[in-house]
Amino acid sequence: MLISRGNLKLGVLPSFSLPVMTTCPGKTPFCDRYCYGLKGNFILVNVKEANDRRLDATLKGDFVEIIVGEIRKAKSPAFRIHVIGDFYSVEYIEKWIDITEQLPAVVFFGSTRSWRCDFLAEAMKRFRDLENVYLRASVDLTDTTKPDGCGWRLWSVEGEGMNCPHDVGKAESCFACKRCWTTKELDVNFKLRWGNQAEYVTPSLFN
Repeated sequence: MLISRGNLKLGVLPSFSLPVMTTCPGKTPFCDRYCYGLKGNFILVNVKEANDRRLDATLKGDFVEIIVGEIRKAKSPAFRIHVIGDFYSVEYIEKWIDITEQLPAVVFFGSTRSWRCDFLAEAMKRFRDLENVYLRASVDLTDTTKPDGCGWRLWSVEGEGMNCPHDVGKAESCFACKRCWTTKELDVNFKLRWGNQAEYVTPSLFN
């Protein structure tokens, strides 16, 4: 099984993740210090090994077929791409385009920092613009680059947008809230999950 069956935030929604950093070409100084893939359960040996196996699977010819089959069996209305990890190549993005086109009744949602990479930008926009894909640009205060005028809506950390209802105790889970996978024209703001907020909101400290 390559997909995961929910977590405390997603609720019952299934997801797919990859190893952090090595699959994150668009990472920022924030990611190096505060990525939640470097904390908690994500650093457990069995979790890291599972994500390594998933990365290996993405390189094989039967990846699309396997993922499509697993998502169909899950019978979920929505699917989270990359709780941790990111889109690391054009070929990998093309595989997700194939997956989502084969499953038009499933909504695929998440965020990415790969919008920052020139070599991935065109493929990322093609994927983002599919009808059943709700993908937002992930941004933070340590990088002044913003996807203005490129059609991206945002997932930001201590930044702009509607506060995540789960973060402020107004929704039990992503499954209960539904906003990120039913409304495309929406920017969402998330709390800094750990670390020193005073340091984070002073990006010069990252230089």
